[in-house]
Amino acid sequence: MSLDLLGLKEEANRLSEDNQTDMDYLSKYVKFPEGAGSVTVRLLGPAEAGMFDREKSPFFMQTRLHRVNNKSKHCLKEFDKKAKKYVGTCPICEYYNWLWNTSEQQNSKEERDKLQKQARDIKPVERYYFNCIVRQEKQEDGSVLENVGPKILSVGKTLYKMIITGIVGDETIQEKGYGDVTHPTTGRDFKIIKTIKKSGDNEYPNYDSSKFLDQTPLGTPEQIRTWMSSLHDLVAERKSHTVDELKTELKKHLGVIPNDNVGNSFDPSEYQSKQSSVSKTNVSSTPVSTESIVNSVSSAVSDSAVESSDSDEFFEQLKNLT
Repeated sequence: MSLDLLGLKEEANRLSEDNQTDMDYLSKYVKFPEGAGSVTVRLLGPAEAGMFDREKSPFFMQTRLHRVNNKSKHCLKEFDKKAKKYVGTCPICEYYNWLWNTSEQQNSKEERDKLQKQARDIKPVERYYFNCIVRQEKQEDGSVLENVGPKILSVGKTLYKMIITGIVGDETIQEKGYGDVTHPTTGRDFKIIKTIKKSGDNEYPNYDSSKFLDQTPLGTPEQIRTWMSSLHDLVAERKSHTVDELKTELKKHLGVIPNDNVGNSFDPSEYQSKQSSVSKTNVSSTPVSTESIVNSVSSAVSDSAVESSDSDEFFEQLKNLT
């Protein structure tokens, strides 16, 4: 019997299309060096009034991400500028806070560390999105393209603070800021410098050497018009979820419900003996029910406990961002 070459060709096309979809999604983000290295970007100003059917668009978009079930889920809490903290209700944050509070009440260091490890696994990690142009981008064939974009620069709190401080300055050390770094003629490129630090047997990325460069033009008038008319909608990068959706993801993460598609009626008990059991992920150490936790836990842990710097896992997480 001969092979169905036509059918195999259709399958090859399907796999190619799936891979291209993933690549297209990732390609809109600035890619950081895999190891030590640098990438230079020019931050772009906010979209004009009316773009994206919005009277005013932000210069940057800020959010927090929870990592559950190999997915990145946007936290339901939003930053309140007046209160200077994240406010609102998020079931994953509530469970995180409960775990941390409970850990501090343990007499055993082993149990305390265990609960804090579980908490860190789901802690909200801050991300900040900017529109930008990448001054040079190396392609897979080794060629280098210039002024690529607009792309989305996604950074954590470390680089975000450096960007904001570079613009407005730092009064505590009497350092003046550069002002409008997005200005078409007097603005400045931002060079992200990544080094690798070692701590014992562990290695981690460090961005402390990143900096704004000397004044330089953004581009030609034609380039600027093209770039500013094709900005990414940063607000849309913050995917909206319902409380129930995040509760479901948390229950899956904890093993309270099967980690499969919602609505799947498959019952594995038909294939299990009465003595066999499926282990639950880190649930045995939890002294109260998950349902009561996600519905009634107070948020007593300060936001400083959930701060995080940039992570090289971001692009892996993007593949599963839903």
